[in-house]
Amino acid sequence: MSNTHWDPVKYGLFGDERRRPAIDLIARLPKPAQGFSPENIVDLGCGPGTVTSLLADAFGLDGNMPTITGVDHSAEMLEKARKHDDRITWQQHDIATWEPEKPVDLLFTNAALQWVPGHANLLPRLCGFVKPGGLIAIQVPNNFLAPSHQLINEAGEKWEKEVAAAQDQIKIMRPGDYFDVLIPHCSNVDLWQTQYCHVLKGEDPVFNWVSSTALRPVLANLPDDDAREAFCAHYKTRLSQVYPPRPDGLTLFPFNRLFIVASKAG
Repeated sequence: MSNTHWDPVKYGLFGDERRRPAIDLIARLPKPAQGFSPENIVDLGCGPGTVTSLLADAFGLDGNMPTITGVDHSAEMLEKARKHDDRITWQQHDIATWEPEKPVDLLFTNAALQWVPGHANLLPRLCGFVKPGGLIAIQVPNNFLAPSHQLINEAGEKWEKEVAAAQDQIKIMRPGDYFDVLIPHCSNVDLWQTQYCHVLKGEDPVFNWVSSTALRPVLANLPDDDAREAFCAHYKTRLSQVYPPRPDGLTLFPFNRLFIVASKAG
């Protein structure tokens, strides 16, 4: 996972839009009323903890609060998470090497695994931590072919090696590849994709969105402040051409995401 620092404030600028896929993923999961009452839940890549709290709200009903652990690599994110919800145990760890203390009923990860390399090996490893009959629920962005991401290469053509190395930190597989990797370990694998059309406000909103996520390692990899300034100026100009503001000042930003809910084989 990237060692560049996360900025919880910048990441939270689009909190409602970033929470929406997590809310949709949680809505797809069976609930206690339907017979699924997990005792041990882990949120991998929990960030500032807002989504982990939604898991606590969804499954901590009738006074029966499961053990919920939020795991993240970023000390900055966890500092905010600890102030956000004391129902949850917060743990700093890298997803690539994390192991639970006991088997997990629900392993949940929202917009985090794209930062962890080697999904073909990672997902069977994570499945091994889930109890038979338990669930693994995943959401990852699948917007890497969109102009917002492709224009990073254009803006960084003077620093091709640095930009390529930074972008290599963010990887996902094709949907069918996830099915192939998970199905030997799972009794059922449900995959779907959704395109959200985010309605953004303010100046350079798409730049501000990307700068708090995919652009972080790119900017960190550029050689100096002059390079970063030149890169950002070109990138903002091209983004405003591809994602122009409407006459009312709003900007529409289509964004694709991939979802997976898999049941661990008994």
